[in-house]
Amino acid sequence: MVKRCEWATKSPELMIYHDTIWGRPERDPQKLFKALSLEIMQAGLAFQTVLRFEGGMDEVFHHFSISYLARCGDQEIETFCQDKRIIRNHAKVRAIVANAKALQNDPSQLAQATWAPVNNVQMDHLLSGPAHAERYHVFTEKFVKAFKNLGLQRVGPITVYSYLQAVGVVNDHLLTCDFRE
Repeated sequence: MVKRCEWATKSPELMIYHDTIWGRPERDPQKLFKALSLEIMQAGLAFQTVLRFEGGMDEVFHHFSISYLARCGDQEIETFCQDKRIIRNHAKVRAIVANAKALQNDPSQLAQATWAPVNNVQMDHLLSGPAHAERYHVFTEKFVKAFKNLGLQRVGPITVYSYLQAVGVVNDHLLTCDFRE
């Protein structure tokens, strides 16, 4: 029987995400932007909800294209927020568009801000139980500061820690998880 992190067993969507994406080191700026955007959308929601809307958001946001979203203004944001295929939270959609604008001239700066604080080496917390993001506040401070210096919005410590887990900066697969690398 395959052993997974407990949170991943709650739905087929979570299981696929856990098994194929979560915790795998990612350095592509476009994929990092999408991962950060999904974490921004997740704030206050179950990640399973975000995954249910992911396909629609991919369509509406042109696969979270930084160059496309950076050209969007208030009118497009209003149009997005009327589309039932996405999570229609104005503040979150506005932040994603603002973040694309902040990164449009050099998307690679997101990869730099994501990996430089750990010298491009994945951190491993060797977890035997679920991670609690609030315990890693000091760890996330340098990332939050770097992201805010880039002009990114809605990048508080909890969102940033979840993002770092998602893109493999930290390996928080449980020691008993078969997907731990």
